[in-house]
Amino acid sequence: MQVLVAFPGDPESYLKSGAERSMTPPSPCPHCGSHRKLRLLGYYERFITTTTGALERMKVRRFRCRDCRHTVSLLPNFCLSYRLVRGESVARFLRGDGIDALDLPWQELLLRCRRRFESWIPKLEELTHSAFGVHWNGLPPHLVWTGMEAFFGGWTEARHRILSRCGVTMLGAYCCHAPGVSGGDHINRLFPSGTDPPI
Repeated sequence: MQVLVAFPGDPESYLKSGAERSMTPPSPCPHCGSHRKLRLLGYYERFITTTTGALERMKVRRFRCRDCRHTVSLLPNFCLSYRLVRGESVARFLRGDGIDALDLPWQELLLRCRRRFESWIPKLEELTHSAFGVHWNGLPPHLVWTGMEAFFGGWTEARHRILSRCGVTMLGAYCCHAPGVSGGDHINRLFPSGTDPPI
């Protein structure tokens, strides 16, 4: 299970401060609802681009429920699931602002994100219309993205609301976002760093 953590900084501040060490487990367990404190399981590593355009290795904290034995990982919200490029760079590119000079090394990955988003729009529109009563009326992709940001109040809030209500991301559907689906052991919730998610 994957829980989005509302981290107040950028990748550099996360790395410099060792923020993964101070994250507390959610309570109750997002899988089974147990109120027993989740046990620290350790970390896994992944890569993320930084605001300087560098590629850095970061740690993501993991916990295990003492009752149901499922794991929970705490992913900072500047990361996108299964994406190397940080979320703000992807959002800037998809809203049509172009590629920042620092993100030029990641141009091909950004282009892949755009192609993925463009192919995902019909299903995303179907889901968001059903869940929120909005649709994008065949707008060009960059206007669909900016429309979502405007409707939800930014890309991070759009991401959280769409995940919470539809069980998908703005770039696709993954089994890690659908608890109970075979092979899926992830869900996304947003809660402030260091505190428990709302019950």
